[in-house]
Amino acid sequence: MDEGRKFRIYPTKEQITPLSKWIGHQRFIYNSTVSEDRYFRKFKSKSLSLIGEDVPCDQKYSQFISADTSFLKEVPSQILRNGVYRWKSAYQRFFKRLAGRPTIKKKHGRQSVMITKELFTFYSSTNKPQ
Repeated sequence: MDEGRKFRIYPTKEQITPLSKWIGHQRFIYNSTVSEDRYFRKFKSKSLSLIGEDVPCDQKYSQFISADTSFLKEVPSQILRNGVYRWKSAYQRFFKRLAGRPTIKKKHGRQSVMITKELFTFYSSTNKPQ
């Protein structure tokens, strides 16, 4: 069974820049997915030929990487993937009637980034590698 942990970190000055980038890029992917979903739902409601078709609800993010958004290549792909994963999880909560439909995340307020074990290894303070 997969297990998750939440950590509150106090980054050093050198760590603040990449973490801020990761937060922003993950938020960009999440917000782009929310906008794409809104577009498809609105388009579907106005097109008679799409009656009965489902709105795509997948975890693809490659369509957001283009010449205009080449800055997305600056971060690990796991960060972008986790942005779509967070959207998909929010959408599943909406379908289970546990929450509202996913909305666009603002730049201000509590910021977080989902980081998986592919990017980091945590050591206890007594077992530091030398």
